[in-house]
Amino acid sequence: MTPSHPISLFMFGCGGFARRYHVQPVLDAPDVRIAGIFDPYPQAEVVALATRAGAPLCRRIEDLPGASGTAFAIITTPHTLHAAHIDAALDRGLHVLVDKPFVSTEADAIRLSKRANAAGLLNAVAYNRRFDAGCLRAREILRAGGIGAVRYVQTVQLGYERAGWFLIPELGGGGPYTGRASHMADIVPWLIERKPTALRSRLRSSSPTRSDHGGFIELRFDDLECHMTCIEEGWHTWDEIRIFGDDGLIELRRPLEAPLGWELTWSSQRGARREWQQADGTPGDATRDFLTALRGQGTPACTFAQAADSVRIIEQAFLSARNPGEWVTFAPAANA
Repeated sequence: MTPSHPISLFMFGCGGFARRYHVQPVLDAPDVRIAGIFDPYPQAEVVALATRAGAPLCRRIEDLPGASGTAFAIITTPHTLHAAHIDAALDRGLHVLVDKPFVSTEADAIRLSKRANAAGLLNAVAYNRRFDAGCLRAREILRAGGIGAVRYVQTVQLGYERAGWFLIPELGGGGPYTGRASHMADIVPWLIERKPTALRSRLRSSSPTRSDHGGFIELRFDDLECHMTCIEEGWHTWDEIRIFGDDGLIELRRPLEAPLGWELTWSSQRGARREWQQADGTPGDATRDFLTALRGQGTPACTFAQAADSVRIIEQAFLSARNPGEWVTFAPAANA
């Protein structure tokens, strides 16, 4: 595909993250036009974007115009609505890029993957950590045996939203687990290139009127263990990963002043720094990656099928938390 073959975009949701992360790469692409925006409660910035793009702004999906040629949807609606909105996009024959967390259940993840693939529609989840320069470099070091055999992984995520739809169970789903731990559920297996085999979880007490307060997940990859902390207190949006090997340590950390981008520190076994890489907070890589795939120049970095494991981990973490102390063993994943 070349710029002479235009690509139409339909935005399902256009909140703050969509405007900060997805919109600019779209506006920068000469072969992409915004063909419609679905937003039931549009803010002034959304109205201005629709006006600038000459696109209809609709409060119902049914009111969006029909698609022709190459067309796709970016879905950035509340977490629990993703599955229904992906179905609606597929009903229209649209390729789909959806923000994380993909969906709430592994059954939906597998069903939607099969449905999109059967229709020949490109599909991806915008797990932006997979495009981060620090994370990509960490994966290279691990592949090359830079820290020897990996022996232990630890992740820490602190802070969560104090107000908004994120805290409403019917929209946010699982609070910090769904909104933040889902990132780690994707990036850790991707970094170490291993499939999880079991987990157990302790969820911090909550109430029926709001989402959880986060908790703790012990994740096994056969003999390798990963301990994941994800709680709502502490420094807001603190994220870090530590990967310990026989011969060294990789640390990935998001600077507190940066909404995106992780810095990398690679140390030897005795603590001497071997490499340090500054965080790169450039937004929009998942969007650009999907546009590249739409142009026929590659495949998406994280398809629905590849994102199913992250859904499985979080879903099973909630299941384990209902039976404290019990390990949940993963059967081989269903073929997505």
